[in-house]
Amino acid sequence: MYTYGRKEGCRLSLDYTYKGMRIAYLENEVLRVGILLDKGADVFEFTYKPRDLDFMWQSPIPMQRPFVATSALPEGAFHDYFYGGWQEVLPSAGWASEPYMGTYQGLHGEVSLLPFEAGVAEDTPDHVALRTRVRLYRSPLTLERTMSLKRSMAALFIQERLVNESTGEFAIMWGHHPAFGEPFLDDSCVVQTPAKKVEVLAFHRNGLWEPGGDYDFPMVKNQRTDEMQDITRVLSREARSVDVVFFKELDEGWYGLTNQNLGVGIGLAWDKDLFKYLWMWQVYGGHDDYPWYGRTYNCALEPFSSYPPAGVKNAIDNGTALIMQPGEVIETELAAVAYEGEGVKRITRDGVVEY
Repeated sequence: MYTYGRKEGCRLSLDYTYKGMRIAYLENEVLRVGILLDKGADVFEFTYKPRDLDFMWQSPIPMQRPFVATSALPEGAFHDYFYGGWQEVLPSAGWASEPYMGTYQGLHGEVSLLPFEAGVAEDTPDHVALRTRVRLYRSPLTLERTMSLKRSMAALFIQERLVNESTGEFAIMWGHHPAFGEPFLDDSCVVQTPAKKVEVLAFHRNGLWEPGGDYDFPMVKNQRTDEMQDITRVLSREARSVDVVFFKELDEGWYGLTNQNLGVGIGLAWDKDLFKYLWMWQVYGGHDDYPWYGRTYNCALEPFSSYPPAGVKNAIDNGTALIMQPGEVIETELAAVAYEGEGVKRITRDGVVEY
């Protein structure tokens, strides 16, 4: 894993494979980040070394190369290859029940199923950077993503550049889908984010929260007890529930997810003018049909440009689709940060955690 024999500071490697898939590793004194280049350039590992703790969720589905990059099935192939980890979602989010511009985009679009080109952008003891690139198959989009670490900082920095290569407008839903699981996730975990409103999607028969919009953050009606409850507190798997909720009217783009028993957490920071909403997928043992069949306990906290109902056509109807103009280029930055403590006041895209 060490770059040219280097054993201190920042390191980068493109020398590894797993089940025939190319893997990149970024590493410094406090973080190790694994990137699955042949499947969406997913982050499959985000390990905080001082605690030997990987925040990423591992599902019962084994990590494997997608058999086909896209699928003729309307639902696509996202779930068939969803081993956990952190995916980029583009150009559509959720179950897209209708075609857009002549084709189905499937669950969570196509980027997470595609192989990325990859190369070293910088490689020094103080800073390493991996540049990746993909041209989508079914959509006229090219995505470039640079991921980097700095010496001694527990932060992964991400720079992105998205290009609409078509001669017309193209509507998208764009977001990041990091899923967190055990041993990090338990019912001492709490979410902090500067939202004002919460909306609950009518998602599954085992939903815990009363569907509807404009709840005052963070209190939401528990439809089993008919009482208001703090939705930012993660529940145990004994809840046997599964929900999709989203937080709206963000003052800034950041969240922290803190395990208060362990005194450690992970957070993201992003441009809230681009990713205006924060989705939370809560799987507290209640997803008892395809593909989990009651086996899973996890949650995902997902910055998104848009919100459901699912699919680009619905996002156009509800006014949250991101409409890219012909030849338009969008550039943005994110940061993912590991931290210690019982909570945070703010996280910035510079990787700074304020307590």
